[in-house]
Order: sequence, then structure tokens, then C-alpha cells
Amino acid sequence: MSGPDFRELVGDEGSPEELAVLRRAHDLLVAAGPPPELSPRLAEAPSTGSRAMRTLWLRQHRRSGAFALAAVVAGAAFGVGFLVGDRSSTEFPSSRPPIAMHSVSSGNLAKASIVIGERDEIGNWPLLVRVSGLPQLPEGMWYELYLTRNGKPAAYCGSFGVNPSGRAKVVLSVPYKLKQFDGWIVTPNKPKKARQVLLTT
Repeated sequence: MSGPDFRELVGDEGSPEELAVLRRAHDLLVAAGPPPELSPRLAEAPSTGSRAMRTLWLRQHRRSGAFALAAVVAGAAFGVGFLVGDRSSTEFPSSRPPIAMHSVSSGNLAKASIVIGERDEIGNWPLLVRVSGLPQLPEGMWYELYLTRNGKPAAYCGSFGVNPSGRAKVVLSVPYKLKQFDGWIVTPNKPKKARQVLLTT
């Protein structure tokens, strides 16, 4: 399903981390489509005139609207990471030790850790992911976390960007049965056909 152009809605303003979150939120909303209870009249494509007015309004309000939308989606939809401040163990309770990740390249000091929180009432596992030593990616790119099976990416867990010092701390949420997987990897979101693994467990 096609939808509004991401750059038209958001523009180029914002940090890579913010744009990565907004991009993933936009993709999830476009994939979801209109809600099932939407009437046929409202689901119809707008006329040329109304589309032009809508585009003008979106351009005028793209910053406030886009970030408000991203906040809602990041809090409600699994797979979208959001930056967090320092969290103590009591704010992110977990009975498991952190999962350590290391670079696949010798001499590269990039690393990460994943803390798996307590499963919530609807069956999702919260993840607190800390990353250091990864380079900032070019515009339009971000990092993705996957669960693996037989060493290959099998389940998408979320996306994130890093700050200029190469660090990130994000909260993700996944609904999977974790025992069905054998590891974790971090890769750039492009290219898909020859995915470059940067971090692994």
C-alpha cells in the first residue's frame, strides 16, 4: 500500500535518531492502512483540490504533527525503538542477566547489551538495548536488531540510530517466543539482499 511521501511530511529537519524513529513509524502506519471501521466514503482517495489543501496543511504542521504521531506509535507499536534516559534496574525489572553483543570485525570495539524485561500482560517482551562504538549512518539509514535462527536473521525486533559518539539506548518490545531463536544481530537497514552483520551474540 502506498501512502504520503515521508520527506514531504517530515522534511529533513531533526537528528538521525529522530528521523529513524519517524521513518519506522511512517512505514508501520502505511502498512496498517485505514482502520476497519472507517466508512467507505472516508476511505476514498481525496480529490485533487482537497489533496492540495491537505498537503499545504501538512507542510505547515509537519514538525509538531509528525513528532506527536511518532510518540504515539513508538509507545504502542512493537518494533519502534525510542531513546531513553538512564534507567535503574528497578525501573526496568529483569530476572535475566544482560545479553552481551560484540563486533564481528576484529579490532572493532563496537558492542551492545540487551536486557530482557518482564513479559507484559499481552505477551510482549520489553528490551532495553544499549549500544556503543557504532558509526552514524548516512541519511535515510538506521540500525536494526534481529533475532536469529541458525545464525540467520529470523525476526525483526526494532530500529534505532546512534548519537555522534556512536552510542544509543533504546527500549523495544517484541511478541516472539524467545526460546525459538538462538541469537541476536545488529545490521544496517540497507542493503537488504546482502545484509551486513555488525554486532552479534
